[in-house]
Amino acid sequence: MLSITSVRPSRLFVSGLGLLSLLWAQNPQIQKALDKAGLKHTVDRDGDFKLLFEVDEGRTQLVFINSKTEEMGGQTIVEIWSPAYNGPANQDASVWLALLTDSQRKKVGAWQTETSNNQVLAIYKAKLPLSSLTPEFLKAVCSGVAAVADEVEKKMSEKDEF
Repeated sequence: MLSITSVRPSRLFVSGLGLLSLLWAQNPQIQKALDKAGLKHTVDRDGDFKLLFEVDEGRTQLVFINSKTEEMGGQTIVEIWSPAYNGPANQDASVWLALLTDSQRKKVGAWQTETSNNQVLAIYKAKLPLSSLTPEFLKAVCSGVAAVADEVEKKMSEKDEF
């Protein structure tokens, strides 16, 4: 059995760098699905896919598809999400209740928040099995996520930041 202490640090470091590049590599299954759907995209520094959708009134909306997937019941789960609000976490509780209520009316996806340093990021996220993402369904989910997030972004900030 090889222990960490018996490995030269330089080998461990190089090995670690290889692991990091694997973690940040784009997911080839998602890449293939995007290509089949004809969805133009770029890849960010984390290996996640970034898409830009045109929405109402000349606005645009970013959609991200995480390269990192989860496994559940033998299925690969993909996260498709779009930011809608980034600002102070001290919004009135009715704003957050409205987002929760909005989630129950959606066919796919739900509102989530991430907080850091008294700031909150509200995102609309769909979590789906990769096997379900036919080209038509992938396009529909991505454009739907973009439309939902942009609608809330417009209401909360009146900007077109995302």
